[in-house]
Amino acid sequence: MLPAAAATLRRIPARLVPAYGLIFIAGMVQSSLAPLGPLYAQQLHLSRVQLGELFAASGFSTLLVVLPIGLVSDRIGSRRLSVGAGWLIAVSSLGQGLAHAFWLLLVSRAVFGIAFGTVWTAAVAYLSEGGSVERRSARLGATIPVSGVAVSIGPAFAGVLATQAGVGIPFALIAGLAVLIAVALSRWPVLTTPVTRAAASSASTWRSARRGRLVVAPVVIMIIAGLTNSVTNLLVPIQLRANGVSINAISVLLAAAAVLYILASVSVSRLGARAATVRAAGFATLAMGASLALPVSGGATVPLAAFVLVRSSLHATMTTIAYPIAAAAGEAAGVGAATALGFTNAGWATSSVVGPVVGGAIAQSAGNRAAFATLVPLTLVAAAWLLLGGRNVDDRSPDASANRRPPGSAIDQET
Repeated sequence: MLPAAAATLRRIPARLVPAYGLIFIAGMVQSSLAPLGPLYAQQLHLSRVQLGELFAASGFSTLLVVLPIGLVSDRIGSRRLSVGAGWLIAVSSLGQGLAHAFWLLLVSRAVFGIAFGTVWTAAVAYLSEGGSVERRSARLGATIPVSGVAVSIGPAFAGVLATQAGVGIPFALIAGLAVLIAVALSRWPVLTTPVTRAAASSASTWRSARRGRLVVAPVVIMIIAGLTNSVTNLLVPIQLRANGVSINAISVLLAAAAVLYILASVSVSRLGARAATVRAAGFATLAMGASLALPVSGGATVPLAAFVLVRSSLHATMTTIAYPIAAAAGEAAGVGAATALGFTNAGWATSSVVGPVVGGAIAQSAGNRAAFATLVPLTLVAAAWLLLGGRNVDDRSPDASANRRPPGSAIDQET
């Protein structure tokens, strides 16, 4: 796996490296809040309500900006907005590291949410520019393992440095790296003419999106992935702790799940357009629905641990597939890659905001099993919708013609 991953990295054009760098540092900042929450609470005398607001701030601002960012990106260019996202990450990181009051910390996290939404819309759209369909699918799929590595090391990076040298140090380092990435990205020329890629209004874009099943499919995939992810992260650690499992053991389990997530996403991304189909996503979603039988059956430790590991691999598969499908959807529906990615990210952001609130409320009133049981019909209906329409959608998508190339046919050269 490692030699294959190294070979993949060597094939990445130099112009794309800063975009992956943006995805990496955005993942680090996003995941760094978890270990720093107690430090912020102590230093700024924050209540649990304020901590909850802090955790929700970036997700809420991401949800607000992803659709407008997609439209703007298709008009003025994804690279320009990606450069701006790098500067916003730098500013918001400094704010989080130097915050002396709750309001400044809250604003800094909200600004980061804007940058985060821009990265996952404009920077991902930038990765879809140029090259063959197969290469574009592989590039877009690679965003998930890059983010997975960042999310895996982000908490330890921020927690250890903050404990040893202060909260400002990890964020200052990230801010400096963000500036370097923004400068590097700004030096590359624009490859496409943005105005010709999307001249439609937001209303006509939405009408086009509703008519194009290929546009809606990645949104559905990300909603289900986001709901299962947020409910699992909220409820499973609590249940395991109630079962007497130590914090260290839970951390080891989550670390193992993160490793499986990265390995699964790397494997799927290497398949490129062959894996990036609606039907493949439908089968992964169906498997996700089946895996929910583990937490629904009870709160025993072994089934819950098995679910965490299985769900992590399926979650990686679904999200890795979703972005190439979304990019293909922009081309097929005529709404622009960044706009289609904006819809996809809006699905993820919505589920990430709604999932913990609704899942926690159901668990509070009816128990954890009921919360997971609620996800089963939603997941199975989504899987059926993807599978029943997947063959026709895949046949109409730009990826389909690439998948039907005869052996030995010419492949576009990387730009």
